[in-house]
Amino acid sequence: MRSRGLSHIAMSVPPGTLTDDHRERLKAFYGSVLDWREIESLRLPDRLTFDVGRACYVNIRERSDSMVTTGYEHFGIVLASAADVEELWRLVESAGAEVLEPVTSAPDGYCSFFFRHLLPLAVEVQYFP
Repeated sequence: MRSRGLSHIAMSVPPGTLTDDHRERLKAFYGSVLDWREIESLRLPDRLTFDVGRACYVNIRERSDSMVTTGYEHFGIVLASAADVEELWRLVESAGAEVLEPVTSAPDGYCSFFFRHLLPLAVEVQYFP
């Protein structure tokens, strides 16, 4: 069988992380830069789930055995154009996120950048021509 894509990404954070303030910061940042919205029907005191579109979601869950990242761990998102990647890079940078790698471009038009903000995994933003 061949898969048809990813359905979700799950990340664990230490207990006590998903305070009301941290939830609001996550929703404000990822809502404004990526248009992610919380799936309210899945909300639990120890879980925040973002609808990221096309039947895909990001799940953040408090766990006593929370994940440890060393720097490379990330997930990728694809945008519709190189201009969109550039615009998102400016938004992310102006919002105070940590840009791990600035926008890089290839001769064929491919471009990408990495950032991390408020989540244990970094995000790679890409455009494939």
